[in-house]
Amino acid sequence: MKKWIMFFLIAVLVVIWIDKIHMEDGTYIKGDITEINKETGDMEIDIVVWSTTGDPDSPANNFGFNGTPTSQTVRVSHPENYDEGQKIDLRVNKDYEEAVWDLDRLKFEVVNVS
Repeated sequence: MKKWIMFFLIAVLVVIWIDKIHMEDGTYIKGDITEINKETGDMEIDIVVWSTTGDPDSPANNFGFNGTPTSQTVRVSHPENYDEGQKIDLRVNKDYEEAVWDLDRLKFEVVNVS
């Protein structure tokens, strides 16, 4: 039984490591699509986790995840390509110079849907 547990833990770590090396440096949201407005392209995402990859000392990545919302509305260009209940990964793009992370000004890019 201990061998099975050890194998399972190693397998989980390998999957996490592979997931991280395929991502570009930046900040990401992983979540579930809870609602889609097919006319406007607005998608409501129930956020599972915020994560940052890359240089942890970079000013672009330097913010805490405490107090982040548990859901986020994002706009996509082709809402017909998505369904409620799908898992989604979003890259968070901050295209302004201020050190503050303003959720109303951030841009979100879909990088993976499953």
